[in-house]
Amino acid sequence: MQQSDQKLLDDIVEALIENTKFDLPSEFLQRWIQANAEEKISIEEAEEEYNKSEKGLRYQLIEAKIVNENKLSPKFEELKDFSAEMVTSQLAQFGQNNPSKEELDSIVMRILSNEEEVERIHKQLITKKILDFFKEKAKLKVKKVNFEEFVKEAYDA
Repeated sequence: MQQSDQKLLDDIVEALIENTKFDLPSEFLQRWIQANAEEKISIEEAEEEYNKSEKGLRYQLIEAKIVNENKLSPKFEELKDFSAEMVTSQLAQFGQNNPSKEELDSIVMRILSNEEEVERIHKQLITKKILDFFKEKAKLKVKKVNFEEFVKEAYDA
């Protein structure tokens, strides 16, 4: 993902979390964190852990709603195509351009037979689809800058 896309996604996620108001069952979640901790922790430690993860929980719920309402959940064929694009790109980085269809299919099927890899690729594809959705639906102002200007504006602001 390009740095400009990552910055855009970060800014949109932050705005969504900030502007989408809903209550979470914080007391219940704190008790759940305490009960499911690997080592025994106090309710105060559980509350601290909850406070650290609250934004992430909020975004997971917002993201799930966006994905469901806009039918952004990838189909298997999309996962397969996305995996093939990733493999092709990685092979090209090592000077292996234009792998054969059989070679590419074999690598992709090995990747897709690994449950953890499928989950990782699924998350990456969801992120890509959500970013594309935001780019299409959000009213964005595009400003062309060189890399130094981008870094200064994006991270020194």
